[in-house]
Amino acid sequence: MRVSRIAIGGLMLEQQDDWSFDVQLGLIVGRRRGDDLGLLCIRHCARNTLRGPLTHEYCLEMARQMLNVPNDPVENVEVCETPCGPYGGATFVGARDVRRVWYCNRPAGFIVGLYSCPAELARSAMHNLSRRESERMVANAVFDRPSWGGDDPLTRVLIDDDVDGDPDSHADDDFAGGEGERSGDEKR
Repeated sequence: MRVSRIAIGGLMLEQQDDWSFDVQLGLIVGRRRGDDLGLLCIRHCARNTLRGPLTHEYCLEMARQMLNVPNDPVENVEVCETPCGPYGGATFVGARDVRRVWYCNRPAGFIVGLYSCPAELARSAMHNLSRRESERMVANAVFDRPSWGGDDPLTRVLIDDDVDGDPDSHADDDFAGGEGERSGDEKR
């Protein structure tokens, strides 16, 4: 199944019909229709700009700094290891605002996201929906390789209109042997 993506601010995010995005001074800002008080912010940096070891503690602290999140008490920390490095999130609970912060590593760099809303709305259904959609967008964000002029197999998968979930749908594209000829395979 093909995932529709929008290119914005150097990233490709999953298309969400109820969200609108803008780029302000390198910060991707998203708002969900119907959620006038919540705000999604996404930033990224190149991998070589990260100075410390890629531990969860370091990544969360970098995300907090990149997104200017106050050093409020932390709740609900979630972490996991991925092939590209640590992925995780944590909730910073302030007196006035609640901020959910996520970080993820990609081969090209580090992506961080923040969804914030007033503390009194943090348990509302709208906040929970917006927070879940924000988490999904950050977790599935990829760098906008086509804008770099990328023409490798991964970039082609990202921009190919014909991806239908069939792993063999484009398997012949990189083989010079002719129509479907690969070692060990029959002609189709």
